[in-house]
Amino acid sequence: MATRKTGSEDEAVTAPFEAGVSSRGEGNAVDLAPDCVIGGRIEVIGRRNRLTVAPGATLERYAPAGFGATVPDIGKRSDASILIEGDDNVVEIAEGTRLGMNIVVRGNGNRIVIGRDAWLHGFANLITDGATLKVGSRTTMVQGSLQLHEPLTLSIGEDCMISSQVYVSVSDIHPIHDRMTGARINPGRSVEIGDHVWLGLRTMVMKGSGIGTGAITAAGSIVSGEVPAHCIAGGAPARVMRREVTWSRELDPDAPLVVEATPRRGWRLFGR
Repeated sequence: MATRKTGSEDEAVTAPFEAGVSSRGEGNAVDLAPDCVIGGRIEVIGRRNRLTVAPGATLERYAPAGFGATVPDIGKRSDASILIEGDDNVVEIAEGTRLGMNIVVRGNGNRIVIGRDAWLHGFANLITDGATLKVGSRTTMVQGSLQLHEPLTLSIGEDCMISSQVYVSVSDIHPIHDRMTGARINPGRSVEIGDHVWLGLRTMVMKGSGIGTGAITAAGSIVSGEVPAHCIAGGAPARVMRREVTWSRELDPDAPLVVEATPRRGWRLFGR
């Protein structure tokens, strides 16, 4: 990997890519594989931040596709596809991953880890200290929005399919307090999404939600609690509609799908 580090406050480093890489501050490290493709600007501002982009990865800016219910962080304008501002933040992008995203990390001690061969399109905002965003290998997302505004964790498993205009957040972003006691009544909570989960069109996954492996959320669902594994959930709030299901990315009505670990015979998806 080609490593570019900055030492002094005024030092700026521009990488030999189409849009370039700039870093200002002390002790920052930007490690880019020689064959990665950078189609949007990368800005690193602060101290001891680290960005690692593995071989075969592609980084582009977010390009809206039709109507979008998601917005980037507008606290400060930037043309960067990745903006890291603060101290001790880490962003790791694994081999073969393709991003069409605007990623904003503003704060200290935050971490983003994106697994191999993921294809992600949309926004990710970490506007806090000590938050963690994890996205597993081979997960795909179209025009999605991932929001962390409190020091919590948003974890998405492997081989998930996140449909268009999906919104996932670990908090309400703005606090609500009891007028009599002053106590906050809407604290944020971490979100965990298991492996091979399909989030349908315009699903909203709210703070504290947990979605089990192999589950599906129907279009327009609002998830605010637990969705068991291998079920379909829908509605607002989402409720289980059917259990013991499985799904595939490929549309093949004639392919028999056998439910694992059950003695029942195979059944046909959409079978007559």
